Amino acid sequence: AIEIISSGAVSGNADTHLPALAQQDATATALVMLRADSQGKAVLARVAQYLSTKSRELDSRVLSALATRVASDPFVKVKKMLKDLIVRLMEEANE
Repeated sequence: AIEIISSGAVSGNADTHLPALAQQDATATALVMLRADSQGKAVLARVAQYLSTKSRELDSRVLSALATRVASDPFVKVKKMLKDLIVRLMEEANE
């Protein structure tokens, strides 16, 4: 793979093809960023609390499970994988 990437056949093509793939508008907001907003976290916490209260009132396991899932951070695994990747890359760079 390194041999192919460093060959003259593909060298310099990044300037041609990558700008079309990059995000052009610096003010655009990703959906992930909207979800991470502090107001969004507060709303999710209120929803989780409401679902938890109703699950106890109705003795509903389904609502309880839903409340737990709403309250949890869906990106925990992704964040951990990224941190591990960064550590590994820094270790390789120091070698």
